[in-house]
Amino acid sequence: MRKLWSIILPRLAATQAAWPMLMAVALLFIASMLAVHASAPGRVAAQQLHMIIGLVVLVGVMIPNYQRIGSLSYIFLFGACLLLGAVLLASPIKGSHRWFLLPGTIAFQPSELAKPAFVLAVAWYLHFRKDCRTLGSLVVPFLITIIPMGMILVEPDLGTALLLPFTLYAMLIAAGARFRHLLLIAIIALVALPGFYPFMHTYQKQRIIAMFEQGQGTARQLRGDMYQQHQSKITEGSGGLWGQGLSGADHVRHGLLPEAYNDFIFAVVGNQWGFAGSAGVLLLYLAFYGAALEIAASTDEPFGRVMVVGLSSLIVMQAMINIAMTTGLCPVVGIALPFVSYGGSSLVTDMLAVGLMLNVSVRRSRRLGPRTVEYLSVSSRAGESFSGV
Repeated sequence: MRKLWSIILPRLAATQAAWPMLMAVALLFIASMLAVHASAPGRVAAQQLHMIIGLVVLVGVMIPNYQRIGSLSYIFLFGACLLLGAVLLASPIKGSHRWFLLPGTIAFQPSELAKPAFVLAVAWYLHFRKDCRTLGSLVVPFLITIIPMGMILVEPDLGTALLLPFTLYAMLIAAGARFRHLLLIAIIALVALPGFYPFMHTYQKQRIIAMFEQGQGTARQLRGDMYQQHQSKITEGSGGLWGQGLSGADHVRHGLLPEAYNDFIFAVVGNQWGFAGSAGVLLLYLAFYGAALEIAASTDEPFGRVMVVGLSSLIVMQAMINIAMTTGLCPVVGIALPFVSYGGSSLVTDMLAVGLMLNVSVRRSRRLGPRTVEYLSVSSRAGESFSGV
């Protein structure tokens, strides 16, 4: 704690990129509290507790040097994979093996911990490579991605699984991988993608079909596989330009939108504050991402740079998928809106990621780093000042 007060907090106060990031998170917290209060008033106190725990986690991960945390990244990923395997043996909840039920009706979701563990492991591997500019050098990062991704798909949790390859691509770009290699892999994956359709669960197929059948008749829209997304669009659209106020409209107050306080909370935001409020939330995520990229660009230590790009891309990509889902631009995949949706596992994990990014920010070099990752030898890294805190 002495290190926190004497070193970390003064550096944090002097770090320009930290304040836009923390301000964006704080405003998203406010949006969360107001939207949860409108859609599920009885859960406000629990969401406040989640936020407090998240803040404690944020501060906690800033105390040790982020490189020491990175040195344990493979252990973290192995532990996360063990939890992903164990949750498959747990009793299903809503037809999925995603949660452990803990005492006090607390649900813990291992896939949330698997996301930062995956980012740490990939970043730690990449910072020991001389370069990532050959196809062979991409094999291990893709293997690190496929293992937790496959286990999450089995749960099934398609939304969380989709985040991993997108995040991997962002990290590989930051690490200097050749664009043509990434494009080739993406084309092969897109060509092979239809072959996975027969192996998808029935409800997942129905959601994909429902997305393409939007607007083809009220009776069809009221069926189970379209109802949620249909009600989400009505809820959000009814907010108009400026919204219907903090109490929300009938769709919010009377529970006509399932999971309004969780996966579909963006529709509640749109209903309360209209198009202006929805656009404001989007701008907050862009500000958050811009601050994270500034941290990554101004550190010349490769692990920290790639890790920040990975963690921030993970959060922003999750937000984009959630917003696309609630507005009918992609199928319903069951994924939370970072910092806003109700839920402990997701919110605490998001704050852990913010803490790791701020950890890099307060320990970065004061000169601007190069535009791409420059991999340092073990001997030259030993003389760097990053390990001094």
